[in-house]
Amino acid sequence: MLESVLAFTAMALLIGGAAYGLFSVFRYFIKKDITPFPIILGGSIFIAGIWLIFILGILETNNQEAVTNFEEESTVAVTEDESEPEPVIEAEEPEEIEEVQEPSVEEFLQDVQPEDPISNYKDYMEFYELQINRGYTVYDLEFDEVTIENRNIIVVYDADSIIEVGVNKDLDQVKNDHVKRIQEELTTTIEGSSDMGTDAIRLEKGFAIVASTYNGSSNFAVTLQNDQGEMIDLLVNEIGNYSGKSFVWIENTGDYYLNINGNQGNWTINVMQYRPLETENLPGDIKGKGDDVVFFEIDKGSYQISFSHNGDSNFAVTVNKVDLLVNEIGSYEGSQRYSFEESSVYVFVVTADGDWSINVKE
Repeated sequence: MLESVLAFTAMALLIGGAAYGLFSVFRYFIKKDITPFPIILGGSIFIAGIWLIFILGILETNNQEAVTNFEEESTVAVTEDESEPEPVIEAEEPEEIEEVQEPSVEEFLQDVQPEDPISNYKDYMEFYELQINRGYTVYDLEFDEVTIENRNIIVVYDADSIIEVGVNKDLDQVKNDHVKRIQEELTTTIEGSSDMGTDAIRLEKGFAIVASTYNGSSNFAVTLQNDQGEMIDLLVNEIGNYSGKSFVWIENTGDYYLNINGNQGNWTINVMQYRPLETENLPGDIKGKGDDVVFFEIDKGSYQISFSHNGDSNFAVTVNKVDLLVNEIGSYEGSQRYSFEESSVYVFVVTADGDWSINVKE
């Protein structure tokens, strides 16, 4: 209120002093009224107005500082009063994890059964955290041994489903039984004592091993034909007793036939389409006698391969019946280098009538 009165008074003095001063100047110069007092009075009134404005500015500054201090104090007070205390978080007690109990043998046999999807078995093992004691992978079959209640459970399965579940069985015996069955299914056996053109033999694309024996004194020959009567390969052509193996690639799945000349003795031929479980590990030595097919495993790289043969007829060795390494008549000793392009299983196909050896080294 005081500031308003002072401001009004200052403005009035400024305006009045200025007006009166101008009027006195007009009288002094125009009317020639040389009395200086009116001019001095007008100037004094004008200066008094200026002083009031100055005083008013000082008061206004003090008021603003007072207001600012008050607002800061109010803010601090509000901050201190209205701030909420931090909530106290009570420590939660950890949830008790229920321990999964190992299933009984009866529960396992009830939930894991032949012909079930393999996912059932895998999920069951993971859920109960069961461990596999031993295992084999043979001919695309898996053989697992699991122990529950101190009893061994054997699970046999392929990529799709469970094949067999047994209790208190020996893992090796179960594996051998399945291997024997598979090998028998992949083997065709033909026996005779005279010349024969066989019925159709169903062969899958891949390779075939033909194991032949003959007890006689005349020519024994075996050829493989396709369903068009075209000769695929001459597998055996010997005089007299014979025992050996031949290797042939089957380009297409279909029916094939054997033509057998052997009318002067008894013969047996087994056509097999499986890889033997036992393979040679090279570098190292391999020894044999007569015609043979030797599966071996070797790492990628270049190797020196040495050969020896003490027979009288043809001695030939190929890798996978594709790359010819040696082809000589009679006794032979020699070597050459050969590069295996990748680490894998390969085949030496040997044609011989005597003892032979193959040595592989880097």
